[in-house]
Amino acid sequence: MNCFFVSCEIAENPDLKGKKVAVAPHTNDRKGIILAASYEARPYGVRSAMRVSDALRNCPDLILVEPSMGLYSEYSEKFFNYFMSITSLVEPASIDEGYLDVTDVCKAEEVPALAKRIQDTLLKEFHLPCSIGIAPNKFLAKMASDMKKPLGITILRKREIAEKMWPLPIEDMFGVGKKTLEKMQALNIKTIGDLANFKDLNLLEHIIGSVSCKSLYANAHGAGSNEVDVNRFNEVSSVGNSQTFEFDEYLPSNMLLAIKVLTNSVSARLEKRNNKAHTFTLQIKYNNFKTISRSRTIDVATNDSYRMYEVLKELFEEYYDDGFPVRLLGVSASKLVEQKEEIRQLTIFDELSEIEKNHKINTLITNINKLIGNDSLKIGIKEKRINKVVEKKQERSWREEISKIQKL
Repeated sequence: MNCFFVSCEIAENPDLKGKKVAVAPHTNDRKGIILAASYEARPYGVRSAMRVSDALRNCPDLILVEPSMGLYSEYSEKFFNYFMSITSLVEPASIDEGYLDVTDVCKAEEVPALAKRIQDTLLKEFHLPCSIGIAPNKFLAKMASDMKKPLGITILRKREIAEKMWPLPIEDMFGVGKKTLEKMQALNIKTIGDLANFKDLNLLEHIIGSVSCKSLYANAHGAGSNEVDVNRFNEVSSVGNSQTFEFDEYLPSNMLLAIKVLTNSVSARLEKRNNKAHTFTLQIKYNNFKTISRSRTIDVATNDSYRMYEVLKELFEEYYDDGFPVRLLGVSASKLVEQKEEIRQLTIFDELSEIEKNHKINTLITNINKLIGNDSLKIGIKEKRINKVVEKKQERSWREEISKIQKL
């Protein structure tokens, strides 16, 4: 959906149409945060996540509307129900975004017409403008949907990624947050094409992390899942836990500790159910009502607490906004498989010695638990210490590490 919160408010109050509108909680000191801004307000520098006082300074005649999450949920349910009338293969990505697998609904050449019909219906019946991306997998569809806003329809084929996607700035790539962006720019990766053609994968993996390196490098080449998860928000197909802080939490170290505890809890529940998971999701709720939910999918399913924490920590470091205190953190695992279904496919990033060591440890723990009782022995989480010269000094910044590695 284009500018979803504002669009819902305009649908309820058509007098707001064409005006400079922003959704933000009302506060006497105007220290609230803009949650969404209309396209008419954006040329004046009004954008989401900025302070209301700054927005009003840029745009004095800005119309502020108190957020109504119940209203937005109602509209979300309406358009998702409409999607379900087209195909049962619908995956909600957030309150205002979703994926539809229309492979069996119409022929390939008919898909653009279907997209136009969806767009027209949403605008006519629900007064919701949207942009649609058409592609062979979810990553490319997401990228395509962002290429033309508002009310755009974009087709992105794999053979077109060098022409249409590679020239885009690396910050426009789905999955690249502000911290990864900074590190990539330090490596002189300025476009998606620069990432796709980056030669030193060991350096890239070291700087941005193993999980991010694998997924982003593959995405830059047009890879991505084409499996629509219809049970994404179904508790039966996911395991999760959350923690609400009694007071606003400002310290990232405490947040990471909470994520560790939540990860251990989810890991234990997965083990008890004899499940492993491919997808891990981190939810962060700030004290300004803003909530973000970010997921990452790994090739090899796991219920190992350390491996899970590694993924969730990368998500936290990538998307946490240190400008606002946190009220809630949530961790969940989805795309579950039974342990016996797991198939390990090695990649160029894998170290055989590490895989063998982890296998021996897991086998040992399983055998001990058989002797002395289930859940008697578990793997906990401890900060990983990598035995590499460039990482022995913890105080060395990653910028210095880049220079050091390049000299080796």
